[in-house]
Amino acid sequence: MKKNVLLPAAFTLLLAGCQSSPQTASTSKGFDGPEQEGWNSKVTVTSAGRVAAIVQYGHMAKYAKEHRVLFDEGVVVDFYGKTGEHSSKLTSERGILYENNNDVEALGNVIVVSDSGTTLRTEKLRWLNQREKIVSDEFVTITTAKGDSLYGKGFESDATMKEWSIRQPSGVSKKKLNLPNR
Repeated sequence: MKKNVLLPAAFTLLLAGCQSSPQTASTSKGFDGPEQEGWNSKVTVTSAGRVAAIVQYGHMAKYAKEHRVLFDEGVVVDFYGKTGEHSSKLTSERGILYENNNDVEALGNVIVVSDSGTTLRTEKLRWLNQREKIVSDEFVTITTAKGDSLYGKGFESDATMKEWSIRQPSGVSKKKLNLPNR
């Protein structure tokens, strides 16, 4: 799968001083800050020539040595299906892109609303890129388009959130149940 990700970055080089003796730039070998940062930007993720997702964030910090990109100050991701149709929207407080496998983790007040009407709420959600699955080991709440609320600890879904399962389920349904008389 070919992915092109454009991350905006600003670089500034400041050269100061006019001296007759040559100077070498000093580098801090203990530097553990980001190599790139971006603010209030939008990134379009493509796959095989089609838009797969549009990511908007308040702040991005790329750490090349760790092969990860941190997003904070709010993250909004619009996901698109294989034919280009919008499929869902994710919002969270923070996120992490693991560049070695393109897995993505959403953290803090995570809400996913699918275009089919299903809403998922949790504190931590992960996209497993190789499996094309959305997973969580945390407590989750799912509200269906019919108004049913399901709760559980653990969740797995396909990318469209049409085929999903909850571990340790419980819930509330608005459906009428016909119980046999005793």
